[in-house]
Amino acid sequence: MKQRAWSILAIGALLAGGYWWISHGEQTDAGEERTASETKEPVATVKVAPILNGSVVEEIAIYGTVVPAAGAVQIFSVPYESRVRHIFVAEAQRISRGDNLFEIEPSPETNLQTQQARNEYDSAKKALDYMQQRFDLKLSTNDQLLQTRQALDQAEAKLASMQRRGSESPRTIRANDSGLVSKVSAQEGAIIAAGTPMLEMVPQNRLEVRLGVEPQYIEKVKLGQEVSLARVNGAGNKLPVRIRKISGAADPTTRLVQVFGDLPSSSTFLLGEYVLGKIAVASVRGLIVPRSAVLPSEDHYVLFTVKNGHVQQHTVDVGLENEKEVEVVGKGLQAGEQVVSLGNYELKDGMAIKIADAR
Repeated sequence: MKQRAWSILAIGALLAGGYWWISHGEQTDAGEERTASETKEPVATVKVAPILNGSVVEEIAIYGTVVPAAGAVQIFSVPYESRVRHIFVAEAQRISRGDNLFEIEPSPETNLQTQQARNEYDSAKKALDYMQQRFDLKLSTNDQLLQTRQALDQAEAKLASMQRRGSESPRTIRANDSGLVSKVSAQEGAIIAAGTPMLEMVPQNRLEVRLGVEPQYIEKVKLGQEVSLARVNGAGNKLPVRIRKISGAADPTTRLVQVFGDLPSSSTFLLGEYVLGKIAVASVRGLIVPRSAVLPSEDHYVLFTVKNGHVQQHTVDVGLENEKEVEVVGKGLQAGEQVVSLGNYELKDGMAIKIADAR
């Protein structure tokens, strides 16, 4: 009986010891896991770019409009009162040399004036014949014959002028150059007075760009300087244009100083189109990094280089910059080194990093 009791006690002790060993081991493993997790080094995912030894160019952006060059607008009118029979073009339409613009015919008043000029000529011619006969018969003087001849010359000149202007029949007005119709003032069926503008056209090779420059930058803009011109939405190729004229005063409406540049005839810019120009006003050569790589830190700037999977912080001075790049000066920086260009806001000196795939 005693031997059986001792056996039961021994089995219980073994079970209790096994439970303690297992639970103690699990607690030790969990503690070790927590310690390892707590001491694991944080890793930041970043993107990098190389430090370049090159040039950075400072540019100023200016906006403007495509306008006709000074004196370029051609105004079409008629030299006598007319009725508009047909208009063949519309505003903003591109036309070629020789294209029909509009057709006109003499107004009733012009027809009357033409007939009167013809009647005056016929009467003056008859009067001269009659006076010549009287002169031959010694019935008139030289002065009378001369006055009659002068009256005929005047009547003939008046009739010839009317005929040269085409006042006797309908006529079609054609374009004398390729260009763009900027304005149509006449309407079909309307009677228009002599000299009234009917249509305005700008030759394709007489367009220019008018740009506005902030007054604080105007000293950096020079005649002959190149402007890289592009559409505001970025579509199409950039076009280099030379500055031809710089205004001597600020525009009273925009408060900008206007500069002008001629557009080549091959330009695809449209009359009245809003455009963006960029002018390089300074350039420097040195160590160049992406602008996003440089961070402000209190009263100075810093950037991070990459070495053996960790970052090193550098205090730098910044020089010339543009929208994409900036010149940096700092100790220990060399061309070819990798700098953190994205993800650098969370970094600290010596921190481990992981470089993201470049896509």
